Amino acid sequence: MRKLFVATSNAHKLDEMRSIFTSGWQLVGMREVGFRGDIDEYGDTLEENAYLKAKALFDHLGGGWVIGEDTGLEVEALGGKPGARTARFAGEGATAQDNMAKLLRLLEGVSDRSAQFRTVIALIDPGGGVHYFEGICRGRIAEHPMGTGGFGYDPIFIPEGYEKSFAALPAEVKNRISHRARALAELRDFIRHLEEKSAP
Repeated sequence: MRKLFVATSNAHKLDEMRSIFTSGWQLVGMREVGFRGDIDEYGDTLEENAYLKAKALFDHLGGGWVIGEDTGLEVEALGGKPGARTARFAGEGATAQDNMAKLLRLLEGVSDRSAQFRTVIALIDPGGGVHYFEGICRGRIAEHPMGTGGFGYDPIFIPEGYEKSFAALPAEVKNRISHRARALAELRDFIRHLEEKSAP
């Protein structure tokens, strides 16, 4: 089975990606290949951070098929924030609870709670070529957390067409409609197209 190396140490994210990307490739996390350091995400955009992650792991491995992924929650009333600062919204070392609490506090009394999750995946192929894939899931921010599943901001994000948060929806539903699922579908289609082109 061919290997796709994923520049993340987040076990929840890796498990979610594995459940979505079931196309004959083995997804391998960076801890599994001995990458122990943290990757400095100093980019101003999701695209930049996704590339920084992929490039760090690509250099560590000396090649291969490598992806870096960055996801941002973009809230309309906050001008698209937290965006690239989603994981550090409440400061460096902030927990998911800290980030959610800050967001809910900023949205107190705000009627427009529309938001979207946006995932960008940067793929570096064995030849060093870089390819980008994007997935968006629109929805709104809940008044309070609901559900115990998922991770990150899932308890306060209600996807369009649903009344429950990502954390309250069954995992199979989230993995079908999520931003990450859509970006991975683009990646999967791209890889499948490359394989078809290279087939004898």
